[in-house]
Amino acid sequence: MRDTTRPLPFPSGARAVFDLSLEGMLLSRRSLLMGLLVGLPVILAIVYRVLLAADVPNRAIPPIDLYALVVAVYWIRNVLPLMALFHATSLIADEVEGKTLAYLLTRPLTRPSILAGKFAAYLATSLGIALPAAVLTFFILVTARGWSGVGASVPDLFRDLGVVALTLLVYGALFTLLGVLLRRPVIPGLLFLFGWELMANLPGYLPRLTLTAWLRSLIHHRPAQEGIAELFGQVLPAGQSLTVIVVSTLVFLAAAAWVFSEKEYVLDQ
Repeated sequence: MRDTTRPLPFPSGARAVFDLSLEGMLLSRRSLLMGLLVGLPVILAIVYRVLLAADVPNRAIPPIDLYALVVAVYWIRNVLPLMALFHATSLIADEVEGKTLAYLLTRPLTRPSILAGKFAAYLATSLGIALPAAVLTFFILVTARGWSGVGASVPDLFRDLGVVALTLLVYGALFTLLGVLLRRPVIPGLLFLFGWELMANLPGYLPRLTLTAWLRSLIHHRPAQEGIAELFGQVLPAGQSLTVIVVSTLVFLAAAAWVFSEKEYVLDQ
């Protein structure tokens, strides 16, 4: 018989929290809203196909360029970081607000396993929303002029899916840390995304201090026109970019686990 006074091993505890959190996260209004935002390009792609079939836009943007614009600007730069912000900052905050954190903390679970299980649930939920939207958008747009040449673009799709996953991973780790550090992390998170991260479009060394610049450098195909951002946007080495993203993720998660383990939570009755 297992000693119930001792906490579960880390993998078992994380799995238990993952199972407990996943269903509630998938069915939440937050996930529904994020799903609508992430899936909006699918509707755009269908409208594009309809207009192209009706020969309405004689000088329409090429399908592959439109797809690249959606990936680089809409998803990687804006919507996926927002999804990470609203999901990851609430992993512990929702438990505090709902007065259910005490239940978790009194179970035979270590705090790192609680955080790991909830983060895994966030990642599974976010990937389950974002990856199908990316695949659908790709095939709807790239096949707009027929299936010829689609095979040559499929490697770019797989690379894009990897960058989508890395975006959710690294921003999720960062905002998980922010969520356990701050009582109200959303406003600082928004300032980070739409203030600090804008340095990715500046010349010189400053873009290396942003996550956006490293993630953007992992995308093989870039939009044909990005305005002023294209003049200053740097393409950093892919290997170095991947290393920075992975190391940053590990540092953010380790710091979040340490803060959550050491922090005292005073829950209102």
